[in-house]
Amino acid sequence: MIRDVSDALRDLIERATPDLDGWVVHHSLSQAETAPVPENKAILALIDVAEHPHLRNRPLVEGATGLIRAPLSLQLHYLITYIGEHDEAQTRLARIVQAFHTTPILHPPALDPSLAGQVGRLAIRLMAPTADERNQVWSALGRPGRLALFYEVDVAPVPLLEREGSGRVREHRIDYVGGPR
Repeated sequence: MIRDVSDALRDLIERATPDLDGWVVHHSLSQAETAPVPENKAILALIDVAEHPHLRNRPLVEGATGLIRAPLSLQLHYLITYIGEHDEAQTRLARIVQAFHTTPILHPPALDPSLAGQVGRLAIRLMAPTADERNQVWSALGRPGRLALFYEVDVAPVPLLEREGSGRVREHRIDYVGGPR
């Protein structure tokens, strides 16, 4: 499902920029990655997956087998950069900002059917990490820093897998048998 979200973001950028055919690719940007970083392409790199902090500890919800844990909501963090000439990088990153600003929320009709069946929506937000945070990311990747965008994508909800043995408490009973007084 996470890869499907990355694909949906790439598809959104490419639909918004039909004049730049096939210019966005997935890559980890990690120095340890065996695949070379492609030239003259925008790189969409997933750098963090976390539980959505505001949607933790939600109450149980009704499922097919009774009460179950609420669906998990995720926050995915992406770094997007353009590998190529610096002036062209500015132009291309501006097009990405424009695409995400124009369509900050993706609802199921705009998503691939396999992803649409798993999530309620994707919300895309531009982030502004501090200089130290940016340096930490590039250091962790083992690469020198470059011009980049940082986005946070809320994915809600991720449903539970159905399991055998789960169910609902139908009756709670305490029998007390009195003894001699």
